[in-house]
Order: sequence, then structure tokens, then C-alpha cells
Amino acid sequence: MEPESLVPMLDYDARMRRATYHQTCSEQTECEAPLVCFHDGRFRSYCSDSACTTDSQCPEDQRCRTVIAPRTGGGLIRLCLLVGIRHEGQRCLRTPFDVTAACTEGLECRGRDGYCARPCTPGQPESCPDGFFCADVKPTPACLPTCEKRGCPQGERCIPFKEGTSICASIYGPNCLDTPCPDGRKCEVVSNSEFPGKVWAECIQRCSATNPACGEGQVCDHYHCLQACDPNEPNPCAEGYHCDRRSEKLPWSCQPDTWRGG
Repeated sequence: MEPESLVPMLDYDARMRRATYHQTCSEQTECEAPLVCFHDGRFRSYCSDSACTTDSQCPEDQRCRTVIAPRTGGGLIRLCLLVGIRHEGQRCLRTPFDVTAACTEGLECRGRDGYCARPCTPGQPESCPDGFFCADVKPTPACLPTCEKRGCPQGERCIPFKEGTSICASIYGPNCLDTPCPDGRKCEVVSNSEFPGKVWAECIQRCSATNPACGEGQVCDHYHCLQACDPNEPNPCAEGYHCDRRSEKLPWSCQPDTWRGG
């Protein structure tokens, strides 16, 4: 499939003639043309055509939106997606499970990190409001957030992310943006659409079962050295973290609030 080409919406008979329609896939070659192997964050990866061409073909609380199908090299697919509660500049999911990770009416989830955004015209800065810039992102240019010029409220700082975006947020964990990580470790900063205005920083120290090179008071969890904790102790972890474990085979450690076991 040519990059940026739109996957057509097939009629019922055309869908039924394709044995791979809505079958699980991992590679584009597993799907019959014109179906694409689409990774849908709500469900799984499956062979699909476009599900709609206009809003009228979607349920009342959904709109027909264009999203990228990465495994096609940039192909586009139209899906019915929820209208939600996220406002302009807030994090979002391209294929949201519920309204809490979906954008309000008139906005779409754009950019690699996913921000609720309005469309804009490249080369025309006035097409975006203050605190935003017109980013030439796929499938269409959109106003993405930036705080580099206007600054941030007290207690927050301007956190840079991909594609020139930046957001004001409170940092949990070591502020490795201002203080370099020790021993050349990599500073990683992550955000989550469920926690607007917050980011979690980590000086990544890799480890494994065969190389458990973690410091005192730390454990190797999911190939990272994390602070060990006892779930029976009161408040064993720092603000923004909780004592948890990702499976019964892994040790208890201080996990960021962005992850909750079930």
C-alpha cells in the first residue's frame, strides 16, 4: 500500500469474500488487499477495511475519524471513534476505550504522543491559539501544545516531548531533566492520558535475571531496577508511586501510578 492512501470501506459481500477479514494479524502480508493489518488499541491487531466514510454511519456518541495504520507504512483507515472529555492540548488515545481518553467534539487525537488538537494550516501560525503551534503531522496538520515561550505555573516545568511538543507538568521521580542521571544512565520521561499535568521520570538502570546489578534497596522488575517495597508498610513509596507487582513471579516494587495491577 502506498503511504497516505486511504483504505476503502467495502460492502458486506466484498468483506465476506475475504477469508482474512477481521482475522488476527501481525504483518501486513497476512491480510488480503485492500484490507490492512491494523493495531486497534481497544481490541487487537486484525485485518480491516475502513468502518465508515461519514459520521452518519457511526453510533450517536461516535464520529468517523481518519487514523494511521502504521504497519502499512503510513496508510490511512477510517474508524468510528468516541467523542470524549479531553480538551485541547490534553493527552488522548487514538482508539480510546472510553470517553476519559477521547477528545471533545471538534478535536482529534494527533501527534505521536497523542494530543487533542484542532486542524491548522502549516506556515500560518495564527491558525493555532496561544500555547500551540501548527505541526505537520499525519494524517493532517494539527495544533499541538508548546510551553517553551509562555512558561509554566509555579511547581510545574516545561517538559519536551516528540515532534517539538512540550507540556507543563509536575514531575514524579528524579528530575533528571535538570539534574543529569548518574553513571551515564538514560533519563526517560513518560506521561499518560489518564493523568493530565503529570509526568514520571526515571534514570533507567537495566537489569535481568542473569544480571541483577541493582543497588541496595532495589529489585529487578521488568528489566528495570526499581525501589523495593513492602505492601504491608504504610506509605512505603514516594508521592506518585504505589507498592505493587506486575505478576506473582515478580517482586514488590514502587510502581508509578500510571500502572495499576489487576
